[in-house]
Amino acid sequence: MLNKLLFHRFPTLKSWITRIQYEFISALNPKHDLLFMNFGYTDHHEGGARILLDPQDEIHRYPLQLYHHLAKHIVWNNADALEVSSGRGGGASYIMRKFKPRSYIGVDFSMRAIEFCRTHHQIDGLRFDHGNAEDLKFADSSFDIVLNVEASLYYPNLDKFLAHVKRVLKPGGYFLYADLRYEEKVNEWHKQLKDAGLKLVKEEDITKNVLEALEKDRARRTHLVDTYVPSFLREQFYHFAGLKANTPGGKLHLEHRRYWVFIMQKE
Repeated sequence: MLNKLLFHRFPTLKSWITRIQYEFISALNPKHDLLFMNFGYTDHHEGGARILLDPQDEIHRYPLQLYHHLAKHIVWNNADALEVSSGRGGGASYIMRKFKPRSYIGVDFSMRAIEFCRTHHQIDGLRFDHGNAEDLKFADSSFDIVLNVEASLYYPNLDKFLAHVKRVLKPGGYFLYADLRYEEKVNEWHKQLKDAGLKLVKEEDITKNVLEALEKDRARRTHLVDTYVPSFLREQFYHFAGLKANTPGGKLHLEHRRYWVFIMQKE
């Protein structure tokens, strides 16, 4: 309930608190145990095919599959891509290795995260820069693809971010977007996206897929919190990891939020 109040009434405060949590995670130095910070995706329960992963990627299967589900809808060959809020770089590394764009830049507000990514994800054509989602320092029409995964819910001003996405995309370029909102805010959120001036190519409610992924990934997520977070802080970090606060073994939920995927294009 407090989390919902912060999102609705005090978005800037919620963003600030989340940044502190995020920086705290980086300070804990979880290394390769934590390369992704999204809630994950699976369609195995719906008969979806299991994607083949390299051995080092298997531990990150469910959050990695969210990136795969977004990326598979478009052609990446010879593309220049930008990920806004690239976090600990797992998605950037996977897309470079699997889909092979010409270049990929990950931008994040956390210098700790950027330093981690520069050390741990060294791939030709991939780089990481410090930056602000609401003030992207790139020229107009710089990228064929902009990607944003489970991050914009913490931005104080979504409209500013969307305006920058449209500005930095080349004509014909794609915006690949996955995020969640409280149920009563979904219509308002969809209107913001419609008003951003990008063509909607595909939209999909993947709430059930995310909940299924959280269930399948429960043991790993619980282990991460129990291993790296001091006991007096675990309640909040269980919540941050998509687990039920106080009782991480209890029934999973998204706090009456819906999770959506959007594929959009600049005309």
